[in-house]
Order: sequence, then structure tokens, then C-alpha cells
Amino acid sequence: MRQHRRSKRHQRGSIQEKSDAFYVVYRTTVHGKRKQVWHHLCDKNRNTGHGSIHAQAVRELAEDHMRQVNSSNGVAPASDLTVVKFWDDTFLKFINENLKPSTVQGYIQIWNQHLKPHFADKTLREYRKGMGSLFLTNLAKTYRPHTVKHIKFLASSLFAHAANLDLIELNPWHDCRVLGKELENGVTEVYSLEEIENIISALVNCVECQLIMALTYFAGLRRGEIQGLQWGDIDTDFIHIRRNKVQGRVTTPKTKSSAADVPIIEPCRTLFWLWRAKCTKTGDGDWVFEKNLQNTARLRIIPVLDKAKLPWRGFHAGRRGLGTKLRELTGNSTAAKNVLRHSGEVVTQQHYEKALPEEALKGMKLLEAKVRVEK
Repeated sequence: MRQHRRSKRHQRGSIQEKSDAFYVVYRTTVHGKRKQVWHHLCDKNRNTGHGSIHAQAVRELAEDHMRQVNSSNGVAPASDLTVVKFWDDTFLKFINENLKPSTVQGYIQIWNQHLKPHFADKTLREYRKGMGSLFLTNLAKTYRPHTVKHIKFLASSLFAHAANLDLIELNPWHDCRVLGKELENGVTEVYSLEEIENIISALVNCVECQLIMALTYFAGLRRGEIQGLQWGDIDTDFIHIRRNKVQGRVTTPKTKSSAADVPIIEPCRTLFWLWRAKCTKTGDGDWVFEKNLQNTARLRIIPVLDKAKLPWRGFHAGRRGLGTKLRELTGNSTAAKNVLRHSGEVVTQQHYEKALPEEALKGMKLLEAKVRVEK
């Protein structure tokens, strides 16, 4: 029978006072069994020449002893563990096991571009709050607040994880902040109805590309949701959102409310029919789009838009544009919240939940009446 070996863990030990003396308490393995050890550090009334021993001195004695214990167990002491090594050996594995691929992909990009060069050879123990605040302050001179916020969140999450593993006492990023003025947030990229109509018309020689762009705006689907569509998810009246597909990995939709049905309107309805006629695999379990959407955009969509002098604002700009247009057409955000499958605020959930499907269909029908594209 295969035996699983317990991974060696860095221990900090717990300082305890007993019988007018200080001890550091930790666990060790003796003859295959775990046992608790009380190691005497010093007497409580030990004379240092300046009165009784201070708490910091006791902690230093404990750290010296635990450094020896961990070293003998083949565990690198936390004082020598760099932030980069902690990311590589521990945190990256943790986020891969617990977060969606799209989230991990974003974290890795932030890490490689901003945090890894900043941390360099710094250790977890030596990092201080002031280092983080100075780093954020410098970032805020060239990056928008939204970007700085994401960078801080990842750094704080990493150190919080280290703190929960007892590698550090406190998370130094908890109170880090930008010291000074910040740039204003930039304008979010949004496609207008006219732009998306022109884009679909320009892509007339590629039905697949037309359908992809139509789904971003006229169905408000996220890129991972488009990539994750199977033919069995499509019927006469609705697209049934059941999964995400990012970098080849299939996961559940982004949120619980994201797993929902989205009304099919023109030009999506006709483009689905045209694209299915061109596909060789159209079973319920076959992918609507076999190729990676990012590669399709880079190789087939963007060159056509550049030639036609039309803007490429990314996949998500269509989703934002749909929300804006539905609000304009209906006079409220109810239809947009449902079609985009946002969980919304508590007030929205309490007062509009039953009316959402009807309002969404009304808004989408109003939008369909406005569409004029060449197919």
C-alpha cells in the first residue's frame, strides 16, 4: 500500500510561560510519532543588567532555537524565504487549485509585469509596509487607480497567505496606500451600436468572425462563455450559458447568476444558422468555436478592422456596449442586468427578480428592431 509522506512545514513555535520560565513549544517526530516539545528558553526573572528580560529578547531566543529545528528538518527558515520563491513554490500552486483559469491568468500577468521585479530578492520577513506604500505611490504616477488596486490586491493576498501559514506575523500590505495624488480613471472601451454594425458588415467574408463579434454585443457574452459554447446550448429562442472555457480549461460560469439563458436576436440567429452549415461537427457536445478566440481576433478579425479603419476595442467592449444601449432603450437598468447576468445590488434583486425575464426580452426586442447589418 502506498504511503503518503507528510510535507515538512516551517514551524515558528509558540512561546509559553510556565513555573517562572519561558519555553518555546513545537512539535517533532520521534519514532514515527508526532509529539509536543517544550524547550526551555530562559527564566522569567533572568537578569540582563537592565532588569528583567524583555519580550523581544524572548522571541529572539525562540527564533534562534526554531531556526535550528527547522534547519535540521530540511526546512528553509522563513527569514531566508524570498517572496519570489514563496510565489513559485507555494502561492502559484494554491491559486491554480482554487481559482478560475481566467483569474489565474490575470494574476500571473500582474506578477510578471509588476510584482516580481519589485520583490526581486526581498524575503517575506524583511518586507515592510513602507516598501509597499512607496511602490504603490510610484505606480500611481503612470497607472490608473483601477490597475493599482489590482496590483495591491494580489500582493496583499500573497502576504496574507504567508501569514496564515505562520511564515510571517502580520500582512504588511494590509494598510499600504498611495501617498499622494492619483490619476483619474480612464474611459472604459465601449462599442456603439453603429460601430458593431459596421464591424459585422466588414467581416462579411468570415461568418465565424461575424458571429463571435455579434455574440459579444447582441448577446453580451464574455469571451470565456463564447469559447465554451456547444451546439447543444443553442435552441430557437435562447443561448443557455453553462460553462466557461479559458486556455483550454473548462470551468463553471464566472458567477452563479452567470449560468442563465440569454435571448437570441438578430443578427445572432441568422449567423448561428450560417455558421452551423459550414461546420463539420455539429453534435450537441461539439464546440461552436474550435479555434482559440484570441488567435482568431489577432489573425482574422483585427486585420480586417484595420483595413476598414474600424476600431478594435476588445471582446468585452461589446458587452459594455449592450448594457449601455439597453438602458438607453428601456429607460432603466433592469433588462441590462438580466441579459448581462449580473447579480446586481440587493435592492435590484429584491424588487425586480420576478420581472427580469420579461424586461430583458422587451429590451432585446427593442434592440433587434434597431439592427441594420449586412449578412
